[in-house]
Amino acid sequence: MELPKVSKATTMAMAAERGAALRKLMVQGVFLSTGVLSTCVAQFVFYQGAGDQKAMLLPLCNYLGMMLVGLLPAVGAATAAQKMAEKKHQQQEKPPSPRMRQTQVSRSPEDDVEQPELTTTQTDALTPTKRRIVDSEAVDMELTRRAAVTEDDNQKEEQQQQQQQQDEDVDDSSDDEKKPALGFRVTPSSVSFSLSTLQLCIVVSVVLDFAGCIFSNVGLSMAGSGLYQVVYSSVICWSALMSRFILKKVVSKEEWFGIALVTFGLAFSALGESGGGRDNSVVLMGCFNTLVGAAFYGGNYVTGEYTLKLAEQPHPKELCLKIGAACVAIIAVYQSIFVLPQWDALVTKPIAEANGNTTHIVSALVVYTLSQLAHGLTYFVMLGSSGAVTTGIMQSLRAVCVFVISSVLYCSQQESQCFDTKRGVATLIVVSGVMFYSWAKSQQGKASVLAPPSSLRRPKKDPKSKMVAGKNYVV
Repeated sequence: MELPKVSKATTMAMAAERGAALRKLMVQGVFLSTGVLSTCVAQFVFYQGAGDQKAMLLPLCNYLGMMLVGLLPAVGAATAAQKMAEKKHQQQEKPPSPRMRQTQVSRSPEDDVEQPELTTTQTDALTPTKRRIVDSEAVDMELTRRAAVTEDDNQKEEQQQQQQQQDEDVDDSSDDEKKPALGFRVTPSSVSFSLSTLQLCIVVSVVLDFAGCIFSNVGLSMAGSGLYQVVYSSVICWSALMSRFILKKVVSKEEWFGIALVTFGLAFSALGESGGGRDNSVVLMGCFNTLVGAAFYGGNYVTGEYTLKLAEQPHPKELCLKIGAACVAIIAVYQSIFVLPQWDALVTKPIAEANGNTTHIVSALVVYTLSQLAHGLTYFVMLGSSGAVTTGIMQSLRAVCVFVISSVLYCSQQESQCFDTKRGVATLIVVSGVMFYSWAKSQQGKASVLAPPSSLRRPKKDPKSKMVAGKNYVV
């Protein structure tokens, strides 16, 4: 009995699918591992005494990694643009096709010579067949003449409108000076600063991301990396709430249940502290700062989603580069003015008090920067290929992994890092809430795809029950 033969094309297609699935799995693994590594390495820097918020060493490395995420793909984009330009230039230099040459050759010079009009006597002398040909030619000439007249009238109207627009521009420029590219508006009486919608969104993103970074680092130093990562999982709920009230997105009952489950788990996690350890109020304040930082990050995600929907259609990597470069510039100016003059008090002395190792700290900061870079790159690779459920699973696995690893590495240094039953239950509740919310989000996306087009739906009589189409985005 002979086995059915598999064609070479089918074998290659199966191999390509396996390779794509393997690459996707590797990207997800790198995304998860770098997220866990970043949190644990940042915690190590705090324990080494180099995590003072006034020095802002960790935020600087964080935004350096973000800036590199946007900078590295820019080189590839420039290469792609250069290739497109070369291809276009080659197409322009191509010789005309044989069909075009045949068309040009078959057209004789006699076709361009205007034929004289026939008189009535000459027309009557023609045979019926020739008369029909002449009549059809006359009709065609009349239609062509009318079309030409109409086109001339349209061109005249367009020229008049352009002239009126130029006159209005001249009048406006005589009153006010033209606005430069940077957004400065100079008038005879005052000087003001104006921003476009895209620039304003970038400024808001910088403020929100910077505030989220500061509050999150404070929460990490006070609560510990284990509780920090569990509380930080609430960012998906913050982004959902802000999308509901700012972007007017519809949140289903299942999604509300997932948000409520995460909220209950976060509240229950505060019961995990045991007595006799570090001051519980410090841990609670750390959880609160982490919650505020997650709220700022959630607002930043909503702002980024709104920015990507603008008419300019900026690329996510372009936003990443601009936000990272702006934050690096702000931190560099701050460190030059306030940190460098007090370097011993802000950096050297805390490291000595914590018995830290300078070599280990520098190595940890380099690893943290590269980890943020790899985490950002894999995020953009996953963008569009992974759904809401995959994102929720990654977030949940990151919380569990960070909690377990932090308990093994740092339990002896900070009591809140130790794993106990109550914290384990709280982590399980939060993880379940995040995964349930992600599942509900994916179901809502499938329902919107399977729903019939708006043109085929019957309009409802109640105007209050109108739904806005195209507002189902994945957080």
